[in-house]
Amino acid sequence: MVDENALQHWRDALAEQPSGWDFSSITGYREGQLPWRWETQVENLAAMADRVLDLGTGGGEMLAQLAPLLPDGTLATEGWEPNLPIARERLAPLGIEVVRYDADQPGALLPVEAGAFDLILARHEPYDPAEIARVLRPDGVLLTQQVGADDLHEIRAAFGMPPHEQEASLESAVRELTAAGLRVDRAEPFHGHYEFDDVASLLAYLRRVPWDAPADLDVDRHREVLESLHEQMRHGPLTATLSRFQILARAPQAPDEGRTDFSMLLGEDLDVPQV
Repeated sequence: MVDENALQHWRDALAEQPSGWDFSSITGYREGQLPWRWETQVENLAAMADRVLDLGTGGGEMLAQLAPLLPDGTLATEGWEPNLPIARERLAPLGIEVVRYDADQPGALLPVEAGAFDLILARHEPYDPAEIARVLRPDGVLLTQQVGADDLHEIRAAFGMPPHEQEASLESAVRELTAAGLRVDRAEPFHGHYEFDDVASLLAYLRRVPWDAPADLDVDRHREVLESLHEQMRHGPLTATLSRFQILARAPQAPDEGRTDFSMLLGEDLDVPQV
């Protein structure tokens, strides 16, 4: 039986007001190391880009780190209202405008002209493949890292939630981008683990990703589930599936003579696996 002090500690963790999607302040939480490094890939690609679009910038945390590497005229979008003022405050001093755009809204169009960007970034952000194809310049590149459908499925199951829709998969993403007229140069999956040392770290994490928790998540309302998870953690960290995939896709047309091939900047082996 968990005492009142522990319950209050959990309540405090859940009540925390996060700034954007910064997970660095959570103690007792770890993620498996991805086989690729987003920052390095963006640095390599941005070196040859004239205009960059970052979809779903969150609170602008990652883009702010990359800002010194990005060209003038870099634009960011964000669709979650709580993050908009955070991202704008962080990125405006760096010369990066943040516009509101929610790809989950039916029929939503990117608020930019056609053929405007030669590098589009989408890190954990949904996108419309047809819109990507529309706003990419010829031979422009999309680099995306997405969360797989089985991500955190153990935690969702503990709260009685259904798994994510199976559309969130490498295979479906490759099909949709290809159908939109893009060529997929790289498609790479990864499975690892999250580790949570205690319930407070889990609740602090879920506070930042509310779509992976019950809409009415509350320590007292879900006490039975939380106490069960707490009992598991007495024997070691709670592990859950970490699922990611990465795609590098290109708008049609061969590169101009003398123009660097973007895909080669990410490595020599660009065989697309069977998906």
